[in-house]
Amino acid sequence: MLTKREFLRSATLTAAALATARFSPALAQSDSPAKKGGAVTPAEARAIAKEAYIWGYALVDDHRIQYPYFIDKSHPEYKGDWNTIGHNTRLYTPADTTIQTINTDTLYSFIGMDLRDEPLVITVPRVEKERYYGCSLFDL
Repeated sequence: MLTKREFLRSATLTAAALATARFSPALAQSDSPAKKGGAVTPAEARAIAKEAYIWGYALVDDHRIQYPYFIDKSHPEYKGDWNTIGHNTRLYTPADTTIQTINTDTLYSFIGMDLRDEPLVITVPRVEKERYYGCSLFDL
């Protein structure tokens, strides 16, 4: 699992890479020395780092969840291979920390969908009128 320290290190490296490349909407709209090929000021570096963090946080956090769920077969939270539905037959407890706010009274099924080669069709069974279920899809 990605620790907070590793996450912050990756965010810092991303910000540094962006600063080195001199690519940033904040810089593109300014008359800064960096735009003219000069050095990046501390304020510009901070603006770049902030944009990198905001842009990259969801991607990094989603990878933090997907890695133990679908890649690391030795992890206790492993759900199954890509494009294969994995079902949990137990309820979650506060000790389960991969997802921060998962319900403790709900059974879950998970699927990591890799749509690079082809679409994936998911069918779900009918349920009784008084019951329901939800399907959430998250895109990287």
